[in-house]
Amino acid sequence: MNWIKSLSLLVFILLVSSAKAKELLLIAGLEKPPYVIPSLNAGFEIDLMRAVLSRLDHKISVVYVPYGRTYELMKQIKADIGLTLSAKSGVDSEILSQPYVAYQNVAISLEEKSLKVSKIKDLQNFTLVAFQNARKILGPQFARAAKASPLYIELPQQHRQVELLLDGKIEMVVMDINIFKYFAQLIAGTGYMENVVVHNIFPLTHYSAAIAAPELREAFNRAFTQYVATAKYAELLKEYNIIYLPQD
Repeated sequence: MNWIKSLSLLVFILLVSSAKAKELLLIAGLEKPPYVIPSLNAGFEIDLMRAVLSRLDHKISVVYVPYGRTYELMKQIKADIGLTLSAKSGVDSEILSQPYVAYQNVAISLEEKSLKVSKIKDLQNFTLVAFQNARKILGPQFARAAKASPLYIELPQQHRQVELLLDGKIEMVVMDINIFKYFAQLIAGTGYMENVVVHNIFPLTHYSAAIAAPELREAFNRAFTQYVATAKYAELLKEYNIIYLPQD
């Protein structure tokens, strides 16, 4: 595959250059705006890592890989850091940093449908589209609801989830609220939230970075704790329009 050849070349270049510079190799998943935007080599998570690691006098280079391959590729090429991971990703908890980002998954329906959802089990009554591996990530209650649903689909292309909902082809979409807002604005323009209902029935899903080197992991944890207390962190949240909904 071409992306594997490109990855191997990039890793070789970085390994050669890293002998002279404090440059860390990060592995991130593909397109997940506003968190990860490969075309811009940016996004909330990427810029957050740059800011935190710059406090440790490190620069970063990022390799973007298909969803679910982050930890596997991190081990294969001995990358310094893997992003958006947890114990559910099969990562040894001992090498995980403290959580640095949380995804706020929700169920979203069109307001005109007047669909009632107060708990995860209620989703079994509707046609559903969710992100890849949602049944594993969102837990057994959601997995049971998805199995009982009249139609359940998982799509890796999250813009397609939004399109299916806004086109009325599916009754309920399950995804992170910030990813939904990003794509919905691109597809439908401003004011799109007036036409949907957000059902806040899932807890926050926290993610860590996999950092094999103990000293780097401990230093990252300290620098991250310091960074989130600054005005720069608040500005970064605002720049990428990241919101977290109040939990009931």
